[in-house]
Amino acid sequence: MHSWEWGDSLAKGKRGKPVWKTQVYVPDDLDLFIMGKMVEDSSTTFKQLATLAKSDQRTIAKRYERLKREGIVKRATIVVDWSRLGLTATAFLGTATPHGDESRRKLLDFMQHEPRVLEAYATLGSHEYFMTVLDVNMENLREGVCDKMEPLTMGLSSSVVVKSIKNPDYKGLLEYLRSARKRKQGDHNPSGEVSQRSMA
Repeated sequence: MHSWEWGDSLAKGKRGKPVWKTQVYVPDDLDLFIMGKMVEDSSTTFKQLATLAKSDQRTIAKRYERLKREGIVKRATIVVDWSRLGLTATAFLGTATPHGDESRRKLLDFMQHEPRVLEAYATLGSHEYFMTVLDVNMENLREGVCDKMEPLTMGLSSSVVVKSIKNPDYKGLLEYLRSARKRKQGDHNPSGEVSQRSMA
């Protein structure tokens, strides 16, 4: 059965106490199993999940809907290899805006409506904004994205991707959460007794 706990933020007060806390959903083994299979193949059916988990479809469906309701699972989707569709140029862009709300609004509007900006983030550090950009080649990327964006910024830095070293490993991240939860349970249960957890 899942539970909730309060996770401390990185912001600390003068005495080392958290300034604020965030409520964190703590998944159990069935939650992690469902998410692990779904990130491998989002077309996996509830019937298949129930068979693999030695559970029933109704339980799997209820858990999946709960994960969606709690905002853990946003949607089941696909992973596209954009290079196979001709988008072979990938770059990471970092930038900051000049002072003034109008300049910031124009830059944010460009990032949000330019389809070649695949994802964009507001960050703390050397850049105010950081984004991933795709196009068919570097010339198109420079002329269609960088040249249009540069007048809206205080400077634009770019790093061109030449080779992918690791793709997102969501299943591995779920396994990490499972291991971390088991270690935490062991710390709270030094006698070694195993508590029974509901699969409902």
